Formats: sequence, C-alpha cells, structure tokens
Amino acid sequence: MAKQKILVVDDNEEIRNILHILLESEGYEIIEAPDGETALTLVNDSIDLIILDIMMPGISGLDVCKQIRETYQMPILFLTAKGTDSDKSFGLLIGADDYLAKPFSHSELTARVKSMLRRYYVYKGKELAKDDSFLTYDIFKVAKDRNEVTVISSDGSEKSIDLSEIEYQIFKLLIESPGRVFPAQLIYETIWNEPYFYSSNATIMVHIRNLRTKIEEDPSKPTHLLTVWGKGYKLQ
Repeated sequence: MAKQKILVVDDNEEIRNILHILLESEGYEIIEAPDGETALTLVNDSIDLIILDIMMPGISGLDVCKQIRETYQMPILFLTAKGTDSDKSFGLLIGADDYLAKPFSHSELTARVKSMLRRYYVYKGKELAKDDSFLTYDIFKVAKDRNEVTVISSDGSEKSIDLSEIEYQIFKLLIESPGRVFPAQLIYETIWNEPYFYSSNATIMVHIRNLRTKIEEDPSKPTHLLTVWGKGYKLQ
C-alpha cells in the first residue's frame, strides 16, 4: 500500500525539518515547500493532507488555503502563532479543517494528523467502495459515504452544495437524527475524535456558521440549522 503523502509548507527550515523527521517516522511520505508559491505548484490529487503555516512572506497561508480550496478538498491543518484568534477563525472560514498553535507537542501534532487522515479516507471513500445510499430530510439529500450534499427544489431538481469535509461530517451527523440537540462537546468528540476542551467551542461555532452560509436562504435567520442556546445545535 502506498504511503499517505503530506505536504508541509513553512518558511522556517527548522520547523520543516522537525515536521519531516517526526512524520516520516510515523510512516508518511513528506513533501516540503518553503513558501506559498512553491506549495501551489506541488498540490495535486496525490496529496492526502497539507500542513500550512499562516505567516509566510509572499503569499500567506490564508491565501494559499483559499486557492487550494478552489480545486481540492484534502484536509488542511494550519500552524498558527499563539494569540492569532482572528487568523484561526478566518482560516476555518475559508476552508481549513483544523489549526495547531506553535509551539506544539509532537504527540498533539501526530494525533491531529492521524485523526484528520482517518476522517478523510473514510468520508472521501479513497479506500472504500462507494454505494449509492443517501440520507434525506426535508429539502436535503446527503450521501452516507462521501461528501455529496444536495438541496431538492420544489420542482424536483437538485442543486449541489459544496461543503468542506468537516462541514459535511457535521451536517451528516445532524441529519442522521433531525430534531435532536447535539451539544458542542458531542459534535467535537464525534467528528474530531479528540478530547473536548472549552476552547473547542470556537471551532464548532465557526463551522456551524460556515454551514449556515451554504444551506440557509438567509444565514442570519436560519430555519434549518438552529442553535439551542446553552444546549447545542440541531437540524429542524
């Protein structure tokens, strides 16, 4: 079986070397890029995950992420400096799947990488045979085994919704039990498969906001994806 391929993008050579050695020891194939321009020339369908620094000279990591998301859906893990909450939120908004603050521990990094790759392989069906089963609720139709979501119009026509992998996983979780209130902790531990901390709320809120912009006619007045204050979120 071919090794999973990770693209590491950081202008700091020392950090690239550390990531290369650490992840290679875990059995991954590592490709390096010292800047955003180089990274964009290296991205293709063979890349399974991208670790992307935000603060880089030339094209920033945020702009690189935005350009990648125009074509590709592999998971993107942002490396950020502590205290850059606005960058984190914007990064998730434009398509990143998660972020990790510098300095980070080796165990935390490898846990995030393994979790993101596991989700990507399961939900994209890169190693699994696809079937044609769907979940349907109200005007929505969601494929069970791949990132495929459509809205069904009153005339029966279907319009595809372009969701990130995380958005798809959250929406699929909610549509499996419409009307059920899912606490943020349950969503995080189910989708990220990691222990929940209070700071994880911000991550959940950003992805919920992104989902609303894509599935609601008026995201400021949602009628489908609702917040139950103090309890969580539900699909109605």
